[in-house]
Amino acid sequence: MASGHSGNGPLRALGTWCARYAWWIVAFWVAVVGILNIVVPQLEQTVSERSAPFLPGNLPSVDALRDMSTDFGSPPSTAVGHVVLASDTPLGEAEGQYYSELVGALLADRTGVAYILDTYGNPVTRDISVSPDGKALNLMVVAQGDVGSTRAHHSTVGIREIIDSIPKPVGLEAYYTGASPTLADLFSSIDYSLLIITGVSVVLITMLLLLAYRSLITALVPLLTIGIALLAARPVVSALGMHDMLPVSNFTIALMTAMVLGAGTDYAIFLVAGYHDARRAKQPSDDAVATAGAKVSGILIASALTIAAAACAMIFTQVGMFKTAGPPTAIGIGITLAVSLTLTPALLAIAGRRGLIEPKRSTERRWRRLGARVIRRAGPLTALALAFLLGICLLIPTFTVNFDENAMQLRDTGSAKGYDEVLEHYGVNEVLPEYLVIRADHDLRNTGDLAALEMAAMSVSNLPDIAYVRSITRPDGKPLPEAAIGSQTKIVGDGLGDAHRQLVDAAPELRRLASGVTQLRDGADDARARMPELVAGTQQVVGMADGVLAGLETATRIATIASDGQGTLTGGIAQLSALTGTLGTLVESINRSDVQTGEVVGQLGAVFDPLLAPLPSPDCVADPRCLTARAAFTELDRATGGRAAAALRQSAALGGVPRELLDKARALLPELQTGLVQLQSMVDGLDGRTPEQLRADLDRLSSGVTELSTGMTTLADGLREVKDGTDTTVRLTGQLAGGLAQASDYLTEMSKHTMYGPGAGFYLPAQGFSDPRFVEGSKLLISPNGRTARMLVVRSINPYGDVALSNVGLIAEAARAGLHGTVLDTAEVSSTGLTSLSADMNEQVERDFALFAVVAVLAVFLILAILLRSLLAPALLVGAVVLSFGTAIGTSILVWQHLIGINLDWSVMPISFMALVAVGADYSMLFASKIREESSLGMRRGIVRAFGTTGSVITTAGIVFAITMFALMSGTVINLLQIGFTVGIGLLLDVAIVRTILVPAAMSLLGNRVWWPSRA
Repeated sequence: MASGHSGNGPLRALGTWCARYAWWIVAFWVAVVGILNIVVPQLEQTVSERSAPFLPGNLPSVDALRDMSTDFGSPPSTAVGHVVLASDTPLGEAEGQYYSELVGALLADRTGVAYILDTYGNPVTRDISVSPDGKALNLMVVAQGDVGSTRAHHSTVGIREIIDSIPKPVGLEAYYTGASPTLADLFSSIDYSLLIITGVSVVLITMLLLLAYRSLITALVPLLTIGIALLAARPVVSALGMHDMLPVSNFTIALMTAMVLGAGTDYAIFLVAGYHDARRAKQPSDDAVATAGAKVSGILIASALTIAAAACAMIFTQVGMFKTAGPPTAIGIGITLAVSLTLTPALLAIAGRRGLIEPKRSTERRWRRLGARVIRRAGPLTALALAFLLGICLLIPTFTVNFDENAMQLRDTGSAKGYDEVLEHYGVNEVLPEYLVIRADHDLRNTGDLAALEMAAMSVSNLPDIAYVRSITRPDGKPLPEAAIGSQTKIVGDGLGDAHRQLVDAAPELRRLASGVTQLRDGADDARARMPELVAGTQQVVGMADGVLAGLETATRIATIASDGQGTLTGGIAQLSALTGTLGTLVESINRSDVQTGEVVGQLGAVFDPLLAPLPSPDCVADPRCLTARAAFTELDRATGGRAAAALRQSAALGGVPRELLDKARALLPELQTGLVQLQSMVDGLDGRTPEQLRADLDRLSSGVTELSTGMTTLADGLREVKDGTDTTVRLTGQLAGGLAQASDYLTEMSKHTMYGPGAGFYLPAQGFSDPRFVEGSKLLISPNGRTARMLVVRSINPYGDVALSNVGLIAEAARAGLHGTVLDTAEVSSTGLTSLSADMNEQVERDFALFAVVAVLAVFLILAILLRSLLAPALLVGAVVLSFGTAIGTSILVWQHLIGINLDWSVMPISFMALVAVGADYSMLFASKIREESSLGMRRGIVRAFGTTGSVITTAGIVFAITMFALMSGTVINLLQIGFTVGIGLLLDVAIVRTILVPAAMSLLGNRVWWPSRA
């Protein structure tokens, strides 16, 4: 600094050179800015074409969003938005036609649209997209590019142009809203605000300069300085951004413009003040310019380095706003420094030679009196200043970060209108869901995995502030009634109820069957009881026949002897004929009994054959009562250990007297008649036949009757078993009907309590996987390979709000808790969406802020240490600046958060820190360097003299810079308003308290020790 203050140092030589070649320097800068602004595109155009992404590309939620898109076979875009159609009346055919045309146009735009999810166009999924009142619907439209990027911004504009190009039905409104369109609207609002802010800044600076200098020509020197600096810095930054050598964005324009205007004005004010001091010392105009350069240029260089160091510290950050605000600002400040060190002295020389910028009356004495009062009360004032500043800093712990980019916009944007329509018709912000993604190493489309997914969905839906969860198990936000355990038990209960009714209806038929079997059994018993008589009669007949034959023989012999061979046996034959007639009657009686027995057995077969068949016949399948009877008889047969079926089969086998026996019996009678006829014939003529032949016929008749008796006994025994089985069937059928009724009532009651709520459970039967609702829902909520499922978690609160931001991690935690102990216990669970993006962004902002704050503080400290050749003084100044920043933040929290009710935007604190630390250190550095320069005769004297020479200059510069930052409040974006307010208040606090009271009072208390380790 010594070399800069006197003698022929390089800074004085620079001032001398600028004064000598003033017009050439002016012409040079005019030519430079003219050429640059002609050759290089305007910064706004470069930003529009090559704006850096707003979000860091490596945020977990950004990766999750891209991975989700990839899993579902969609382009990995993160610019998610929704087209909202809303009407005052329920949507009808005209709105549906407009929707179809819109979808077709969007699908045809492959440059602006990455993909869409059309649920309304599919009748199966239509209800998902329609609002509860039926007056609105939403269509998910993902734009090309990453959220917050230039491409996404241009895609948003293109999509809105498509929406507006299609004629709408009367009363229908269409908006493109969501996270990505909101950021696009925010950037458009910033663009709209920049021209206003720049104009307001210039007007305010001009008014303040006119008020301070009371001279238009003097005021023009800083105004021309900042004009040329801005016209030079903008194309340089634009050229670097155009060639991807420097990241740029809307924030580049806003913050660089404000910093260049503020710093350029301050630098010009410092040089004008130096020139005025030299003129008051009676130096010629050109010498005064050289002296001003010698005294001030070193301070300007150190100031520019301080601001540049603080701004360049942001190069280590990841957040797009910081990366595009810091380095361009440093370049802008460097160019402003170059303009201030050359053009401003040239302007001073040109105007000074003509006597147009002569100094007014000095206020140095008044400022010295203020300095003396501060020194006299250094202790109390230091304590009071610290108490005030620290007291306001106590508000910082109440800070609540604001990531609501929609609320940051004062203008009525398309995204804001869309949100309003969604809230009106849906009751919640349906278009800003949180995506819950669950990945497994196998296909999830099975009952077990779906049940686990439902557990996860239920666990998440039970969280506070969750409106509903859409998933494959609850596509409309509510659990599928068909998949509830209660629904399944109801189906079984209804089936058992139907079986009970069929059994009740079949009871009369079973009773008729039992009655018929009873009659059959009684008939068989009667027939069996008569069989001994038949057998005895037959034996008697045979015996009689044998006796007859014997008698015949005897008679024949007798007749032969008696009649000497002439006698006949006609009388005997006639008796045998009568006996044969009696035997025929007996056979016919047996035949009639057999017919009756056959009919009974036939009836029994008609009833029980369908029950005994291994497989039901087609007629039985078509008759529910037959199927019910088969089920009932199966249970009966199982209950009787198989005896019922065995008895029926045996009774079927013994359905009557064997036909062959009857045939034999019936054949014997003709034979007997024939035999009698033959006997008659034999009697009449014998023709050589003997009685033994007739005895053989009688033996066959006796054997047939005996066989018939045995068969009838077996039939009677079988029918008794059938009777017992039939009675058991009737009894068990009644018991089964009662049991079915009880089971049906139990399951019906159970279903009432398990259809909904915690006890509902989840079960999707096999046929459910082919249901059209499941098939179409799978396309939206399960990846094509089946290994990834996504759920849409819709909140009942503002997804941008701090409550949602602080609780977003609970969604994945609740899902993991729901999956614990299920088949998906080890599945990968993640969440993404607007709130997750904001939460990850908040963490990244905190990391970036901590990083560049440390770097900025160290850089400023190092610059101050080199300039002041001290360690303690820079520590004091940096600490005072940081305290000033804390006070500014506390004041902003008080005003915006607690009084106005709008939380501070996430960008306010980091950007304000960068500006306040750099500029605040700049003022303190100028003041401290002047103290050191004047303190050779004592610290107190040096402070008083520094007050006198810098008080007016620093105050004017601080107010001008504060006014420049306050000009940001003329925009239409609240975060710019908050940044402008915070930095402006901070600069006023720095000028009024930190630089005027705290720093001089503290340095007075420390004395020359403040220059440690060097000496005063």
